[in-house]
Amino acid sequence: MQQVVEPLEAAGFAAGAVDGLSMDLGDVELILVGGEDLEAGCRGARAASETAQVVAFVPRASKGLLFQYCLDAGADDVIDAPPEPGMLIGRVRAGVAQARTRAALQAVQRALTDGEEIVAALAAGDAIEGLHDAATRLAEALRFTRCVVLALVGDDPNHASIATASDDPAVFRLPLDLQRYPEVRAAMDAREPVFVEDTASSDLLGEWAAQAAEHGGKSLLVVPLLVEQRPVGALLLRSQTHRPPPDERARRLCALAGRAFALAVRGGKVVEALREQTRRLSLASYDEERRLRAVDQLRDFFESAADGVFVLDGDGRVLYMNRSAEQLTGYSRSGLQARKLHNIIPDHDRDALTEVVKQAAQGVYIAGFDLAITTTSGETLLLSMSTSAALAEHGAVVLSFRDVTLARSLEEELRKTKDFLEKLIDSTVDGIIAADVHGNVIVYNQGAERAFGYPADEVIGVLPVTRLYPEGVAKQVMLDLRSDDFGGVGKLSPSRREILTNEGEVVPVSLTASIMYEDGREIASVGIISDLRDRLRMEQRLAQAHEKLMLTEKQALIAELAGTTAHELNQPLTSVIGYSELLKKRMAPDDGNMRAVEIILREAERMAEIVRKIGKITRYEIKAYVGSTTILDLDKSTR
Repeated sequence: MQQVVEPLEAAGFAAGAVDGLSMDLGDVELILVGGEDLEAGCRGARAASETAQVVAFVPRASKGLLFQYCLDAGADDVIDAPPEPGMLIGRVRAGVAQARTRAALQAVQRALTDGEEIVAALAAGDAIEGLHDAATRLAEALRFTRCVVLALVGDDPNHASIATASDDPAVFRLPLDLQRYPEVRAAMDAREPVFVEDTASSDLLGEWAAQAAEHGGKSLLVVPLLVEQRPVGALLLRSQTHRPPPDERARRLCALAGRAFALAVRGGKVVEALREQTRRLSLASYDEERRLRAVDQLRDFFESAADGVFVLDGDGRVLYMNRSAEQLTGYSRSGLQARKLHNIIPDHDRDALTEVVKQAAQGVYIAGFDLAITTTSGETLLLSMSTSAALAEHGAVVLSFRDVTLARSLEEELRKTKDFLEKLIDSTVDGIIAADVHGNVIVYNQGAERAFGYPADEVIGVLPVTRLYPEGVAKQVMLDLRSDDFGGVGKLSPSRREILTNEGEVVPVSLTASIMYEDGREIASVGIISDLRDRLRMEQRLAQAHEKLMLTEKQALIAELAGTTAHELNQPLTSVIGYSELLKKRMAPDDGNMRAVEIILREAERMAEIVRKIGKITRYEIKAYVGSTTILDLDKSTR
């Protein structure tokens, strides 16, 4: 087939050859089919291109039926091979011309079909909905990713509004500055479509090329919307992949769609709706400009502040943040600009922040509060926030803040420690009292309540510490605390003191006290008291029991001694009495010694009676003797 292709290419035809089932054709307008399976080759060639001229080369020796098979398989012409000299070029030229005409007719037909669908979409339903539906159909027909319909509303030719977008109907009324879209301005000025095949390297886009490539797409097409050759808007189509220049069908469809969209934008309700929005946006822009100027006036002050600063509008969107805020949160200004601060705070705090911003924007004073935020690293910080009404007249709120994460953590630890110590002090059996240097009670636990009888709320900050002691006792305690004689200066070893209850009762206690110092000066005194009433009562009972025990022991000792004495004295007394009676019997009545013997006998019997009484002692009873001396009362002890 190569000897056939070369003369055709030399004649100016873009030709490709199919030998057998090979289909590597490229972009050609003429396909030559040869080889053994001509029918399959023609079918594959037609499948590869709808518009190219397909020519089958049939061996001269073949039967006429093969001609018909090739034509049925998609061939436009069948030529005997090898062709006669001079005949090939003429047959091919006529066939290619016919193919071009057919392709043009097909492009027109498809463009008309797509155009009818777009016009039908514009005519159906609501104006905005129709625009969106038509834009979506146009993007699909031209195989572009996105189609945006722009409308010129005001007198400024550099400002337009988005009427709709195929991928986002919510962008209706969004304003655009056309100075940032040179391709749109070029299409409107030239009154012709503008195609940019590679946005990244486009000279037309200039300084906006990189941004267009990053956010818009790799290729773009702009179709101006003209009414009596006057621009009223534009169709901006973008593709995420590189697109070739528009073919005949695409150009015809763009022309038809441009006229239809121009009439829809100019004659429908779209312009009126956009004008109303433009008026509102103009007012909003004016207010926004005033607000930004007010922020700019305070910018130097904000930037010099050590605290972080957020400036929010009434909806909580970030208008400005200073360097300290960037450093604390990790977010850049561009990252948070025009975004709601809600995005970086926990869900449970968002409603509260909304209310704070709403009230602060109206000039209402808001007390300081803590707010948790999530930094760019995912760390949660606790910020101490305060509001300012400096920009309230412009509907803005100034939030200044500092990081108190560590401070709040320490406060929590201190609070837990304080609670633990308070519970420990309250659970102590002894009473604990502390007073400041002015004598005001600052600590008074439950043990003190039991000892003094006063409830804590009637003592702390109410009663002076002197009211808790009898007159002069508190003063003496402080004197002893400052002395070296009771445990050292600032300390008081346990000592017996007295306190005064709420009923006026004087109660003995054991008091331990100390003075608290800070930087060498007294700041408070603390005392620990132990109620001695139970202890004294116990000591008294122990003393009484001891006395009874001593008495019992004495009685037992006396009883034992009495028994022993009686036993030991009975024998000699018996002898004395016996011998006395014997002497009395042997003596004459007138004997001079009779009286002495009788006295001895009488006194011995008396002693015997005393010994008998001693043997009967059962308890310890005493009586006064001479002076302060006491002796055993035999009569009472033997009853």
